[in-house]
Amino acid sequence: DTVALHGCSDPEVEMAPSRMSFALAAAAAVVATHQVVSFVLPSPAVSAQAIALAGAGAARGLAEEASGASSGAAWGAAAAAVVFGAHAGLAVAMRSRTARHAEVQTTTTTTYMESAADERLFEQVYLDYATEYLKGPMYHNDLKVQGFLPEYPGDPMFKQGKMTSNVVGNLKTFSSNELAFFAVLFFAIGLYGTLMFWWFDPQFLRADLTGQINPSYVIEALFLPVSFFMHIACYIQRKNGK
Repeated sequence: DTVALHGCSDPEVEMAPSRMSFALAAAAAVVATHQVVSFVLPSPAVSAQAIALAGAGAARGLAEEASGASSGAAWGAAAAAVVFGAHAGLAVAMRSRTARHAEVQTTTTTTYMESAADERLFEQVYLDYATEYLKGPMYHNDLKVQGFLPEYPGDPMFKQGKMTSNVVGNLKTFSSNELAFFAVLFFAIGLYGTLMFWWFDPQFLRADLTGQINPSYVIEALFLPVSFFMHIACYIQRKNGK
């Protein structure tokens, strides 16, 4: 036996180191394959149990490799989530931009047309501004001196060649219908007083007989010229649309 141990070589004993080397090489190949798969397609599908089954002869080394692979898979999953989120955000931004662009294109632009109300508002604002400016000392004109010709700022007598309501003075607050009523009323009163004073109840003959006259006829006769001015004021107010 001693001779057999020292002098003879057993083939199984010589093949043992080669089998160990083959097992270690196979375990290293499995680990390398796992690393390549984890780099190309990050996925936690490769577990520590598969690595332990593939390399049962190197449990400690395979456990360490498995922990490193799990860490790499986690980092790969995080990177994939970041990339996916970035692409999703870009897709949403492009979609919203396209929607806004389409909305702007579908919106029709209308040309502004000045209405009658806008025109009157502009004229009123311009008139008010010009009135306040004419009242101030920055505008000098010879017609602003004392006398008959100057007009009060803001109360023009003529505008665009036509008389305004300021010509009739205090009667500018009356409408043309009201002034027409007063014109007819005063004309009737004045005509009655005039006819009574001269023809139907002659006051000069009565004065010769009694030395007195009826003063009511005189007062009523004075309404006749007043009715004429009422008629003129009614015409002016009617021309100004009042």
